[in-house]
Amino acid sequence: MTARRSAVVLPLVLAALFSACASNPSVPEGGSVVRGGKRIPAKDFDTFKRDFAAEARAAGVSQRTVDRVVPDLELLPAIIKLDQRQPEFTKPVWSYLADTVNKARIDRGRELRKQYANILNPIAGHTGVPAELIVAIWGMETNFGDFTGKTSVYDALATLAFEGRRAEFYHKELIAALKLVDRGDLPAGGVEGSWAGAMGQTQFMPSTWLKYAVDGDGDGRIDLQDSLADAFASTAAFLAASGWSGDLAWGCEARVPGGFDWRLAGEDKGMTLGQWSALGFERLDGQPLTGGARATLFAPAGHTGPVLLLSDSFRAILKYNQSTNYALAVLTLAERMAGRTPIHTPWPTDLRMLSATELREMQERLTGLGFDAGEADGKVGAKTRTALRNWQASVGRVADGYPTADDLARLREMTVPLAPPAQAVPAESQTLPAAAAD
Repeated sequence: MTARRSAVVLPLVLAALFSACASNPSVPEGGSVVRGGKRIPAKDFDTFKRDFAAEARAAGVSQRTVDRVVPDLELLPAIIKLDQRQPEFTKPVWSYLADTVNKARIDRGRELRKQYANILNPIAGHTGVPAELIVAIWGMETNFGDFTGKTSVYDALATLAFEGRRAEFYHKELIAALKLVDRGDLPAGGVEGSWAGAMGQTQFMPSTWLKYAVDGDGDGRIDLQDSLADAFASTAAFLAASGWSGDLAWGCEARVPGGFDWRLAGEDKGMTLGQWSALGFERLDGQPLTGGARATLFAPAGHTGPVLLLSDSFRAILKYNQSTNYALAVLTLAERMAGRTPIHTPWPTDLRMLSATELREMQERLTGLGFDAGEADGKVGAKTRTALRNWQASVGRVADGYPTADDLARLREMTVPLAPPAQAVPAESQTLPAAAAD
């Protein structure tokens, strides 16, 4: 796909957008329509559409747009199945990186970086977001525009708002989509995207489009599908508003000093680079580790694999997609396109990654021992990693927060048997679409 224009015009409003912030809506289980200030299930899809039309009008959507879009909404049962499927097995980080950051994608990314330099360079200069990073997200999201989705976005959002796990979230996304129709950015007749409602070259959710997308080519409208200038400028605007900073970039690989207390690792244990240096940390590339920029320590495969000091820029990528594997892949792809190798330490490929069932068991056992691991959902988030670190430290293990089969075996020795887990349904890993975290 080619850009409609060879030059990019960045409107002055872009700078104002950088101070905007996104918020995560509260998401009740079930529920479809609002009545008397409470969200309750609609008895059928026709009732949902009728009540949603009133909700959209109350949210400021024009009657004309409501009349053109809502009556034609269709329920897509296959979307509900996709939303409900939870993966039992996911790829370890090293396999994910090998699959997504391959030579073909790196080479193609470099060529496209050169091809669209006249669009990318002004955006990078204005926002501080590197051109390679924009191209890397483009590559990860849609394979450089090869596949932007074939699902009716309005129908997908309506289906998930009617019957999905995150009904409130998708209600707001559908209203945002209708506001984009009001604004002239989306056609009332429909638009195609991902099954979860993301659209365009770099897969924006409607609310993200509404808040952060900009007119990169200066034609008076925002088109994230057919205008690369709009898509690139909007991606940069979102990342800049989410905290990307060019001074430290995303972070660096580090060498851990002997005797380090791994409980200082984690998302909530940030220190300045100077403080990490004072503890004995060194950059693996030999550059000095100095300054007042904040960084957190992260070992994506435990203490036997690469150890990273991560900046706020890394967390900006997590706002685009909440998966740490995704963020590492995007940044590795960007670095490789720029001719650099960001990670040198070999991955511990002999480690077996725990299944979702095993992770749920680990969470339950940690909580049972007084280490609050949060909801037993089979996903390793910040709360689970903190609980695991604290337990590991309490029994004399390296407290890196990485769940291993040895950890689970030890936990089983320390706790009573649990009830048999529910039968899990194997599935491919499903993650939120890009830019859906706000």
